[in-house]
Amino acid sequence: MRTVTTPAAQSAAGQMSHQLSDLQTTTANLVARGNALADPTNWEGPKAHLFRTQIWPEVQNTLSALQTNLAELSRVVTEVNQRTALAGS
Repeated sequence: MRTVTTPAAQSAAGQMSHQLSDLQTTTANLVARGNALADPTNWEGPKAHLFRTQIWPEVQNTLSALQTNLAELSRVVTEVNQRTALAGS
């Protein structure tokens, strides 16, 4: 089987890898900010209670799953990027 790679493919893989890194950082920052808001020593009141008990747990689970998926995608993109570079040489 023939393997073909183009500069466009190499560029796309590199850009995707960079953007995945940025998304992982953003996701981690969102979790940290949400955890700070969920701490009753930082925020208290009816809306804070609603956030802490009903909103944040679901959002935190979603963000945690996203972090896991982004890490796996990043690993795969890195592998594809390496294989693409090898195929092009």
